[in-house]
Order: sequence, then C-alpha cells, then structure tokens
Amino acid sequence: MNNPQNMLNKLIKNLDQIIEQIDNHFKGIVYQHAQATILIQEFNQELGEKAWKIQFWDLIKELNKWIQEGKEFILKLDSINLPKIQQQNLIEQSINLSQSSNQRLLQSDAPKLLDQFIENLDFLSATMQIDLDYVNYPESQEAFQKEYNVQKLDNQNKCALIQGYQRVRGDGNCFYTSFFYQYLKILIQSKNKSLLDDFIKKTNELSLILFFNEQSLIKHFLELQIKQYFLKIINELLQNPSKIIFYFSKSNKVFYTCAIIIFRNYVHEIYQQNQVMLSNFLLEDLYNEIITWQQECNTNQAIIQILCQELNLQVNLYFFNHNSVDIQIYNQQGNLNQINLLFRPGHYQIAICDYQNYNY
Repeated sequence: MNNPQNMLNKLIKNLDQIIEQIDNHFKGIVYQHAQATILIQEFNQELGEKAWKIQFWDLIKELNKWIQEGKEFILKLDSINLPKIQQQNLIEQSINLSQSSNQRLLQSDAPKLLDQFIENLDFLSATMQIDLDYVNYPESQEAFQKEYNVQKLDNQNKCALIQGYQRVRGDGNCFYTSFFYQYLKILIQSKNKSLLDDFIKKTNELSLILFFNEQSLIKHFLELQIKQYFLKIINELLQNPSKIIFYFSKSNKVFYTCAIIIFRNYVHEIYQQNQVMLSNFLLEDLYNEIITWQQECNTNQAIIQILCQELNLQVNLYFFNHNSVDIQIYNQQGNLNQINLLFRPGHYQIAICDYQNYNY
C-alpha cells in the first residue's frame, strides 16, 4: 500500500510540472504578442514612410511647377524692365530719333509693353481672381443700411444724408480708388476747365514711381506710355463723362492701373511738399506706403487733410467702428466740391449723399 505522504509528494510534483508548462506556454504567448506588436509598429512605420515619401514627391513636383512658373515670370518681367544698358539705349533713341519715328515707336511696340506690364503687375499682386469691378454701380440706401448695419448703430441719424453707396474692390488700393474716382468725376464734369487743365499739366510733370515688394517697377519709356494712355482716356471721358464707371470696371484694368499709379504719384508729390509740416504730428514717413502698389497708409487722415487743402475739396469721412459711426469733415468751408468716403477698418468705399454737387 502506497504511503499517503509519497502520493502527496507525487501529486505536488505533477502539479509543479503542469504549472511550469502553463507558465512556459504563457511566456510564449507574451513573446508572440510582443513580436506581433513589433511587426505591427514596423509595418505602420513603413506605411507612414511610404505615405510621407509620396507626399514629399508630390511637394517636389509642385515646387518644380512653381520654379518653372517663376522662371517664366522672370522672363516676362525682364522683357518689361529692360536691362540698364538697353534701357539707356532706349532713352537715347527717344531723344535722338525724329518726332515722326518716335511716334511710330510709341504706336507699335509701346502698347504691348504697357499691356505686359499691367499683366505682370496683376499677377504679382494676386488680384486676377477677384471677381469684382474696381468701382461698382450705385446701390440703394437700403443696400447701404444693410451693408453697414445702420439699424444697429447707436447714432444712426448721422447717416441720414447717405442715399446709397458704391462698392469698391478691396485690393489694397481702395482708398486711392474711392477718392480718385470721385475727384476724376469732379474734374471732367466741372464747368471750370482750369481744374482739369491744371491736373493734366501736373500729371505730365510727374516723375512716376511705383514699388512692389521693395522693387522699382517703372522705367522711363513705360512712364511715357502710362501717361499717354491715361490722358487718352481722359479725353474720351470729356466727350462722354457717364463712361467713367465703365473705365473703372475689371475689364479696363489698363486704365485703372494707370489711373491709380498716377494718383498715387500725385499724392506723393503733395506729400513731399507738405512733409515738413506733417512731420510735426506724424510718427512715420508715409513715402513708402504712398508709392507702393496695394499698400494702404495707416494714417490716411493725414493724406486726406493735405489733399483737401491742395485740391480745394471738402471730404466727409464716415468712420464705422463696431456699433457706432463718426463723421469726420475735412476742410469745411464755402461751397466746395465734396468727396464722400465710407470707412471700416481696412476698407474704403464711396458714399452717395444728397448734398453732392455733381450727378452720379
């Protein structure tokens, strides 16, 4: 008969063997799980690397596309901004050629150069995709009140004289567009022809400057074409003043660009004449802002003030801010021609008021 103690020892030994087998099996499962986890991580990493590589090469393709477009654009730009030697030769030719041969040059190659310059400037400033006229047809008083939330203003009675408004494209030139559109209407509709004569005289005397990304864009020969084209359209507007809205449409970007370049330089000339006086209360020099395409001044009020005095105008600026509107009147005296501006921080548009002394 087996000793109970021996049987117990044997049972314990068998149990120990079973426990060891289970433990070894469990360790095997843990090891396999760890190996599977490593394989999954490696797979995900490889998959991620493949996705990254695909994205990387897509970016390389896009970059190559941009580089190619940049090269093509540089070639276009070089055709407009001629090298210095070629430019000097062109200037000398314009001086030495007879009047008739110079006129033939202006009539043949010049329009192409001007069109190419406008196209490149449009491309540089990324405004080609803006589907809005530079100045749009007048809209009603109701449309104005909706646009500027007049019903929610604390002092909406200050807008009582506004009968409507004209949208102005927000392309970085909106102050100059809003102001010059109205001033040009005054010039071509005024019975005082000396106003327009003086403006044309000053336009011809301007040395045009224009910067974009700190690069000077206008060369001598191009300056002549800008002035010539601008004055040509002015003569057409004298015959039919109502077409001014047509020439400020997006389909007439050549005239619009020439007009804003000239007016920026006109403002620059007035600013230079008043710079000493302005330096007493301005903390910054506005030179760069005035002659840089699509650059608005942070202190247009100073520009408005000197324009009013120089051009003998009254400017009524409606300043909308949050739930209030403030009217700032510049050069209020007598029966002056009036410019009416709507301003919300960052954007100017045109106000149509019932006291204006010319018809829209």
